[in-house]
Amino acid sequence: MIDILLKNKTLLQCSTVEDINVSAQDFHLMQVVDATKEDIKRLENQYDIDASIIKHFQDIEISSHFFSTPSQVAFHISLPFYNEKNELEERPLFFVLTRDKLFLFLNSDIDAYINKNYIRKISQLQLLEDPNDIFDLQIEFISDYYADITENEVKRVKQLATRILQKEKFTNATLNLIAQHSFNNMLIKEMLIETERVFLLYKKNAAQTNINIKEAIDRELSDLSVVSDYLQFNAERLTSLKENVARKIDIEQNYIFKILTIITLCISLPTMIAGIYGMNFEHMPELSNPYAYPIVLGVMLLSMILPFIFFKIKKWF
Repeated sequence: MIDILLKNKTLLQCSTVEDINVSAQDFHLMQVVDATKEDIKRLENQYDIDASIIKHFQDIEISSHFFSTPSQVAFHISLPFYNEKNELEERPLFFVLTRDKLFLFLNSDIDAYINKNYIRKISQLQLLEDPNDIFDLQIEFISDYYADITENEVKRVKQLATRILQKEKFTNATLNLIAQHSFNNMLIKEMLIETERVFLLYKKNAAQTNINIKEAIDRELSDLSVVSDYLQFNAERLTSLKENVARKIDIEQNYIFKILTIITLCISLPTMIAGIYGMNFEHMPELSNPYAYPIVLGVMLLSMILPFIFFKIKKWF
């Protein structure tokens, strides 16, 4: 799917790249969803752009995130996205800015999310006349997106913290859940830092174009720094939760060990007495003393009760 915002404020939609029959002088913005290699090649030839950054976005070199020429600037950022399994993943987003137009490449997941949650911003596009305002709007949704994802993750962690405080027993599943949220938090933080780095590179190395989004970039950097503070707070909360749960699990395990120690001692002493008495084949008190058996049973019972009383006084249970 291709959305094209024409200079007369008309929004043109095309199903495939082959259907595009628009001159480069007639539009401000072109958004391409799930572009194939063939689509990218065709657009490069048709509008004289360099979209090679899309082909190498998984590389670790900085050129895979930011690429500037005298006539254009291209950059790539990654956005966090919850998949159908509710797991956080990365989704790439590519910007190619020429002298007077913007090409935006993204996948259908991000496109559907934006269309669902940022309807007001989308409707504003057709009301704007200044190209800079149009491009600013495309950039400014990024901090909103990060804020929404972070708010969602913070809310989940807060709910988890409430459940943990109400629970008395914990399992490894609880620690695994905390670890999953910690991973999500770090993943969002990592992508946010990368986004800030790309924006700073744009400010330093942007080509001389008619598009001026540096002010929008400054605002985005300011907003992203606030989001970063929330992520740091969320990380500290998760660390505190993990330590709290680990301490409670240790307390539960120590309690179990204490109970096992009490049971072992209360059983071992009577067993030892019974073994000594039962293995004595030379001197058998019960032959000369009719109270021998009751006395031994009493001693066995006493050896069981005394440790129990001792540990009770020590408040082991």
